Amino acid sequence: MNTNPVIDTALAIEQAGGNEELAKELLGMLLNELPQLRDMLAHAIQHSQLDAIWDHAHKIHGSTAYCGVPALRDSFKALESAIRKQNIEAIARQFKIADLEIERLLTSGHDYLHKPWC
Repeated sequence: MNTNPVIDTALAIEQAGGNEELAKELLGMLLNELPQLRDMLAHAIQHSQLDAIWDHAHKIHGSTAYCGVPALRDSFKALESAIRKQNIEAIARQFKIADLEIERLLTSGHDYLHKPWC
């Protein structure tokens, strides 16, 4: 498992141009979309649909660039690397790691939305 924090509030605020409310809004959007994106990604992996796997993984990875979620970002960077190699077994292994990071974020993320960060 990644040693980076699930949520780095200082990084999230920096990525949101110094705006804590925007940072929380972006994190909230990710938290709301993540379960469906995870399901679509898992389905694509199960059916070896490489284009769909890339699309879903890339969308999640892109979202991490604005939300201060370094552990999830790193796990999806590694997943994208596996996808580029087009090895479905490696993709499935890396998805298991990424899925653990998704679960960590979903478990604790909503708590961050309701407390001050600064």
